Amino acid sequence: MRFACSLICIFSIYLFSCSEKPKVPDHIVLARVGSSIITIQDFIRRSEYTIRPDYCKQDSYIHKKIILNSLISEKLTSLEYAKSIKDEEENLESYLKGRKEQAMRQVYFAEEFHSKAEISEQEIKQVYKMAGKNVEVQYLNLPDTNIVKKIKELDSKKVPLDSIYNVLWGGKAPIKEISWFDRENEEIRNAIFVDGIKEGTLLGPFRTEDNTFMLVKIKGWTNKIAITESDKDLLWNDIQEKLTETKAKKRYMSWVEDLMSGKKMELKSTVFYNYAEKTADHFFSADSLKRNMLNQVLWNDQEFKEQTFSINDNLINKEDVILNYDGMPWTVEKLNEQLKSHPFVFRKRKMKRSDFPEQLRFAIADLIRDAEITKQCYLEGYDKNWSVDLNAEMWKDVSRSKKYASDIRSQNKNIINESQWIEFMNPQIDSLQAVYSDQIEINMEAFENIEITTTDMMVIQRGVPYPILVPSFPILTSDHKLDYGEIRN
Repeated sequence: MRFACSLICIFSIYLFSCSEKPKVPDHIVLARVGSSIITIQDFIRRSEYTIRPDYCKQDSYIHKKIILNSLISEKLTSLEYAKSIKDEEENLESYLKGRKEQAMRQVYFAEEFHSKAEISEQEIKQVYKMAGKNVEVQYLNLPDTNIVKKIKELDSKKVPLDSIYNVLWGGKAPIKEISWFDRENEEIRNAIFVDGIKEGTLLGPFRTEDNTFMLVKIKGWTNKIAITESDKDLLWNDIQEKLTETKAKKRYMSWVEDLMSGKKMELKSTVFYNYAEKTADHFFSADSLKRNMLNQVLWNDQEFKEQTFSINDNLINKEDVILNYDGMPWTVEKLNEQLKSHPFVFRKRKMKRSDFPEQLRFAIADLIRDAEITKQCYLEGYDKNWSVDLNAEMWKDVSRSKKYASDIRSQNKNIINESQWIEFMNPQIDSLQAVYSDQIEINMEAFENIEITTTDMMVIQRGVPYPILVPSFPILTSDHKLDYGEIRN
């Protein structure tokens, strides 16, 4: 929960737009490298929301300087790689467009909904004494209301859920612990966290995102009581953040419903199912590959991998109309063109192949919805927002830096591990610092005021085309000296 709220806060400090490209406020700039900028927030996010290497994992001053040097090195290697570029890669341009438009939608939500959601003291008090509970529940996901009705009848006759589950599927009914701060359906949360709820109470049915129905039985709970004043303040603030997020999302979804009102999507059955079959082949094979490559982050970074399947399949005619939207035909080619900057987002993270056509239908509908939201963002000038531009520039620099490093690795195949790589790169980076020294400025006062933790964390966003929040940490130098550039306070 706190991450979701912090993400909102990250974007909410970046909020204004105008007809021309706005200037980045000086007070948030940590370093300038040529025309590129590293903000204070960039430093914090790249430090906290990624896994740092051992040589700068701590919160000491020396490790902080290594982190800053690493981020500056990323910009320097990007500048070097840019010298060799003749034409930008089409895939990268599409990727950066997608990244920019995702940031536009997030900033739009933060500006237009989150920042305007007001929570009263009374609203916080209503949930304060319940928010410290962790409730243990049994639950069943059921396909239709007829089965729900039968199970509720059996429950009223004191038949245990475990017995019902064992007859239907074998084994015991699943159990989980729910906190008030968890990402649960709001309806479920409001039903569980109420005064007077008793053990053994069966709640529901609750409709889920994948159109199933959930029954929830209360097994018991524990209560974590805030004792110290700081604990009480923290709980109060967390509740306020959660309620703000919930209210903002509710108003946002209402706005989206109005935006999409009257618009219809009609799938062409034969073309769609042929397309779904080919997409499923790609989806399930790609999912397997991802799992097998989790340990290859340094040498095979997945941040820029193409996430759509090839349209060069003889069994799929790219000119075929796959759907009509708002009275206009969409060919397979048009849909695939959209996917270059907006990969499919599936509501179900785990699914069987038999579920895939339905989940693909939802994914196409969500893609079209995001396209309409993005259109509104452009109309209101959010493409001119400086934080959106900085976000896109960051990902461009990361891409170029990785290609620069990849070229070096391809010429030095004897480098097989991180320590060898760093030993090789340290003098290379020192040279670049000297070459570009007159183009580097560092705000040392801001730098010295930054505090970081030692907690390893990799942050993923749910429900968006590009789930990786920030790029992986740049493994380019272990140097802690800031003996280059211009120091500014």
